[in-house]
Amino acid sequence: MVVALENDINVLHLMRTYGVNGGEQQLSQLFAANSNEKLNENFAFLFKDDECAELFRKRSKRLQQITFSQRSQRAGLAWSEFFLLLPYLIFFQWRLWRVLKNRNIDICVVHGFQAALVAWPIAMMYRDIGWAYVHRTTKKVSRLKKIFRLLYAPFNVVAGNSQSVVSSLHPYTDVSKLLALENGINLHEFDAAAQNITENLPLKRGDILISVGRLIPSKGHLMLLEALSNIIDNYPNTKLWIVGEGPEREVLEYEIRKKELVDHVVLLGRRRDVPAVLAKASIYVSASEWEGMSNAVLEGMASGLPAVVGDAPGVSECHIDGVTGLIVDRNPEALAQGVCELLGNQSLAASLGKHSRAHVGEKYSIWASRRRYDTLYDVLLGVKR
Repeated sequence: MVVALENDINVLHLMRTYGVNGGEQQLSQLFAANSNEKLNENFAFLFKDDECAELFRKRSKRLQQITFSQRSQRAGLAWSEFFLLLPYLIFFQWRLWRVLKNRNIDICVVHGFQAALVAWPIAMMYRDIGWAYVHRTTKKVSRLKKIFRLLYAPFNVVAGNSQSVVSSLHPYTDVSKLLALENGINLHEFDAAAQNITENLPLKRGDILISVGRLIPSKGHLMLLEALSNIIDNYPNTKLWIVGEGPEREVLEYEIRKKELVDHVVLLGRRRDVPAVLAKASIYVSASEWEGMSNAVLEGMASGLPAVVGDAPGVSECHIDGVTGLIVDRNPEALAQGVCELLGNQSLAASLGKHSRAHVGEKYSIWASRRRYDTLYDVLLGVKR
């Protein structure tokens, strides 16, 4: 719980958003869960993002929104994002300085490297503000270690949205600065959405495997197709639904035809009714190479689905192997074997689904996530004293 103060606490979150994806959904639920009348949360968009802004307005009436640039920008890869930001950098830094002063900000939380680059010189100079950097992806070993240590230097707290992310940050900052801010699910909202009527879904015939995530190589969809080829040898009525959109779609469509899986795989595209779609499935599967913390896996758990997940950072830590899901080696054969084990043992599948749902409620509810952010605020307010 945020420490009691006579005056209001003003917090600013700064982020380069990309429409409505996992991180944006997570923050919208977090802001909606703020019940402290003295805690005023603000959110600053680097670029105009109408879709995300509407989500925030819908979920949290108290959240104050600021947009630094009225230009919209499409998402790019890391280096293209860096060069996209450069022409705006000084302007954004000036805007941030003005917001901090005009709104009497006590705490500034930056999400992602773009926001960190904007905040860095101001964080170096204005030490009367509590500063935090939140990482949402596992940090890979980099030859730029000294540069990243310099980037993280002015932040009082360097946080990750999973234990795996925090562990990956050890080489780049003091361990005493690290904090885990695991994601959470609003189960009440999720359950209500799961009751909605779904449209444009194929008829459910046989067991449905489901995977949710952007169609990009790191999500491992090609590996799931390989696994499915093995699964249908034993369970020929099994189907795979893949929810998500992205640049890998054409590759997947080609592989589906090549492997003669047209009757077994459905690419559902981007859906706004994911909880209701999950409710139609039998088993959740994930072959992601890595995640920050997988919101998709958490949603599968919230649905009470048994799961088979490849052992990977930010994915397998959500589950307890053999209790809430099966954690297997990340390869097609192990994934197929895990799925076949559940298809052949309905009592085990039911047990995993039941405990999976309970585990989310205990450790990964949005209220647990809210408490973790309140702890972050307490730490940063302590720095200010």
